[in-house]
This record gives sequence, C-alpha cells and structure tokens, in this order.
Amino acid sequence: METRTLHTFIRVAELQSFTKAAKELDFAQSTVTMQIRQLEAELGVPLFDRIGKRISLTAAGRKFLSHAYEITHIVQKAGALGTQTDGVLRIGVLGSLLFGKLTALLPRFRTAYPQVDLQIKMGRAAELLEQIKQNELDMVYLSADLNTDPDLVCLYKQQEELVFLCGADHPLATHRSVSLSELFENDFIVTERSGVCFGRLRRLAAEQNKLLRDPLEIDSTAVIATLLKAGKDLAFLPAYAVAQPLSDGSLVRLSVDTPPETYYRQVLCHKDRWISPILQAFLELIS
Repeated sequence: METRTLHTFIRVAELQSFTKAAKELDFAQSTVTMQIRQLEAELGVPLFDRIGKRISLTAAGRKFLSHAYEITHIVQKAGALGTQTDGVLRIGVLGSLLFGKLTALLPRFRTAYPQVDLQIKMGRAAELLEQIKQNELDMVYLSADLNTDPDLVCLYKQQEELVFLCGADHPLATHRSVSLSELFENDFIVTERSGVCFGRLRRLAAEQNKLLRDPLEIDSTAVIATLLKAGKDLAFLPAYAVAQPLSDGSLVRLSVDTPPETYYRQVLCHKDRWISPILQAFLELIS
C-alpha cells in the first residue's frame, strides 16, 4: 500500500470524482482508476459505489478514509524528522567557554528556536567527555589539544592562544618583556589540574627547572580574572576568556620570551551521533 495511492484515494473521495482528482493530481484518469482498483483489490472491499457517472464512498470506503488520513499524517510527520527544529539539545561546556563565548550566543539561539529544550551542563573536560560517551550529552564544547579519541569526532575547531596575565597594579605589569624564569618566581592561580592550561604551565615551569609555588586552583576563569585584579598573582589563561578585562585595562597581558602556546576550541560529539537540524544550527551559530 503506497502513500501515493492513499493520497489519490483521499482526493477522489473529497472531490467525488475520478476526473477532477486526475486533473488536480496531474494524472491520466486511467492511472487514477487503476490505483483505486489496486487499492480495492488489496483491501478486498469496494471503496466506491459507481452509479452512472457519479461515485460515492461505500460504508467500507468511509471507514477507510479516516484510516487513510491517519496514515498519511503519520508518514508526513515521519518524513519531517530530518528537518524538525524542536526537541532537546544537551550541551556540555567548560566554564571559560560558557562565559567567554556562549553567553552572548544563547539568547540568539533561543530566539531562533524557542521550541528547543536547551540544556547546558558546565563541567571539567574529563567529566564532559565521559558523559558524551555515556550518551548523557549530545555535544561538548571545550578547549584542548586536538581530539585523538576514535570514539569522538570534531565538528568544529578554532585555534586559540594561551597568555600570561597579571593585574594592572602588579610589579610586572609595566615590564616590556618578562623571562620565563622570572615568571615562575611569582605565585599563580591555576585552572583545573587535568586541563590544558595547567598542563602547559607545569611543562613550561619544568623546562626552567622550576616548580609552581603552591598555586591556588579555581575552576572559573572569571573568578581568576577578578582575583588577579586585586592581588599579586599571575595566571595562564585562554585569551578569549579574559578579552573584556584586557580591553578595559584591568588585566595586563605579559610579553614573555617564549613561543606562543596555542590549542583549540572544539565541538566534539560521539562518532555514532546523528547530527540533527537543531545540533547543526547550534554549530553554525558557534562557527
């Protein structure tokens, strides 16, 4: 039983005419007649009474018409799955990206897709990656080295730079250039120890035969930026996360005699994840 045949039956029933239905559907009348006869043969009952030049639905035809409407409606809904823009979108994100990048985008997405149940989960990279493998998230937005996990695919990436920072009143703020060795004579406020920022900072310290001096660990880059403004500590953070305090001069980017440290903002999802229209729309917004 083809949906095309059901559609033909519905139009014949509504117009009460094979001729009018054929004209509207741009079929030969013989095609319409053949489709209806095939449908009647498949069902084993006549659907129309044919008296003279007039037709009318039989009792079985009237009953089947309601079924035909229901079937075609279900088929239309199923066919629209590939373009639907509602449902749930579960996003895992690092705090630095949530406040540094997503906060400005979320109102735009919600305005464009008000019917989407958008769920934002903030956490550490390791936690978010585990959750996406457990199908608890649809995508994760994080800052890290390029993905090498075979179970995950990268849908978007953008290179970013890590920078050394201090408050405007810090003694190093007015230095034109600072050596790595001099940097590590100061106290640092660091992000999560399993993250890229801390790992790179510890490597740079080791290359100078230095140890980080009892660093204060805080997950939030926004909180770190606030503490830098008021204290004498240093930090090593992604430039995008401190764009505003750098712009207004409350934080200073230190010029350090070392090659730039770069990594990537990335959107990752499971390799078996279907990229739904709403997930694609969110990716385009980030891009």
